[in-house]
Amino acid sequence: MLFNTVEFVIFFIIILSIFVILKNRHFHHIFLLGASYLFFYWSSNYLITLLIFTSVWVFYFGKIIHHTTDKKTKKILLAISLAGNLGLLGFFKYSDFVITEFNFLGQYLDLGTEIPLLNIALPIAISFYTFQSMSYTIDIYRGKLEPSKSLREVAIFVAFFPQIIAGPILRAKDFLPQLREKMDKLKLTKLRFIRLEKANLQIGVTMMALGFFKKMFFADNIAPMVNEIFSMPMGLESFTIIWGTIGFGIQVYCDFSGYSDIAIGAALILGFKIPLNFNKPFFATSPADFWRRWHISLSSWVKDYLFIPIVYRKIGSDLVLIFGVLFAFILLGLWHGAGWNFIIFGLIHGIYVAIETY
Repeated sequence: MLFNTVEFVIFFIIILSIFVILKNRHFHHIFLLGASYLFFYWSSNYLITLLIFTSVWVFYFGKIIHHTTDKKTKKILLAISLAGNLGLLGFFKYSDFVITEFNFLGQYLDLGTEIPLLNIALPIAISFYTFQSMSYTIDIYRGKLEPSKSLREVAIFVAFFPQIIAGPILRAKDFLPQLREKMDKLKLTKLRFIRLEKANLQIGVTMMALGFFKKMFFADNIAPMVNEIFSMPMGLESFTIIWGTIGFGIQVYCDFSGYSDIAIGAALILGFKIPLNFNKPFFATSPADFWRRWHISLSSWVKDYLFIPIVYRKIGSDLVLIFGVLFAFILLGLWHGAGWNFIIFGLIHGIYVAIETY
């Protein structure tokens, strides 16, 4: 279910109406989880099983890691947990890319064999909820988060429908305390789990309207022009290519940030604060500054969970720092898609940032 459809608007209005009408407030969190699963099932059908598996996987590994005292065993458990998350992502998103490269290498070496492609359907949002769920176990391992006592909490965190399709990528240590605060108030007071507050409703509707405007007015109207230019660029004038490139940048920004604004607004209406994902990226003064403003939830995730652990033990080593920057950006490129173009995209930006750093 896409945000810029009548189906989503109707779905969201129905969900809000049921929250208002539902008398037994103890069912609110269960209904939120059910609504999130329904939203995901609408777009992914049976592939929702991967989402549920991921929730169960990190929930139990989080509990085991927290109750383990031996540091070496903790590291092994964390490695197994992350391997399970990344293995699922790698199989569904990158297996055909790897097979294609092996076949190309086999042709070059004249091996005479070819591995058939799996042609696996790419599950919607798997990159988002994989990174999101990994933050849960990593934060528990680092001692920054208490593991959830119920699977329901983790399931809501992983499947939260306003942002699951296109981000922002949530951190467990930021989202779960909000969820737990609501659940605690539910036990101690007569307050509803989901309350439609006037201020949140006004700001949320404004954010959603801005998101719809970016997506439907700018992105959707610029896309045909950009597609026409890049479908057959040979023979076109330089100005046309430049115009198409600028248009593509605006299209991608309005499309992606529009979705993020809708997600942030929808979450705020439900009473949850999720982070901004874009902060005027085209006003950046350098490549590093650009990535502090563009897809902030992803770039900060890569920095905190990948780059810093790489360079932490070798602080002061320029070689390790450069390697950490390049490796982080290659992964960032691969996160966007399976292909050499994404790897080169990440590598180029990594080189830009490394040059700027030194």
